[in-house]
Amino acid sequence: MIFFLTNSFYIALLSYSEQILLQRVAQLRPLPQRLTAMPTSFHRCTIFAPIGVLLALTACSKHNDASPEPPVVASWIIDGQERTSILARAEVSNDEVDVYIYQNFAGPSSKGSTVTVTLFAPKRVGTYVIGPSSQARASFTHLDTSTGNNRDSYSAEGGSITISTLTATTISGTFNLTGKGYLNKQSTKSLTGGKFKALL
Repeated sequence: MIFFLTNSFYIALLSYSEQILLQRVAQLRPLPQRLTAMPTSFHRCTIFAPIGVLLALTACSKHNDASPEPPVVASWIIDGQERTSILARAEVSNDEVDVYIYQNFAGPSSKGSTVTVTLFAPKRVGTYVIGPSSQARASFTHLDTSTGNNRDSYSAEGGSITISTLTATTISGTFNLTGKGYLNKQSTKSLTGGKFKALL
């Protein structure tokens, strides 16, 4: 047989439970008359308030379990706009360290374009000016996928690369590049305010 419980039944059941609870507490320690005379609504709050707090903490815990965003490992300014990248790696070749930075067109602050940056510098801390007889070299590409324009790659003919820190496992530094187009020799483009940090 199925019983349909009305709201009045729930209220009566709750009141009865409260009376039993107060009787149990009274057996352990006498309660002041004012406490036992408190309205039923107060007792309901004392019963359900901890449950609400627990539910809130559970919701916060589930929210905090979400995967964090990958850290930004490189940034620079191109065409007057700041770009960032979450992808960078480095490797050592003899006495040279090579840094590869990649920004996907769907990544943060990509503005619908793909940018790759390649840096070559001596394997030691210092600032290296890019030039014809320099130990530092660099190149970059800029593909604007939103318009289909500017698909050229650029060879850095000016600028500098700074290796700020270099350990057995990480490298960090800055760069400023001025490049000339491979296909269109009349085309020039600059990357300024560049920063990077990568694992070796």
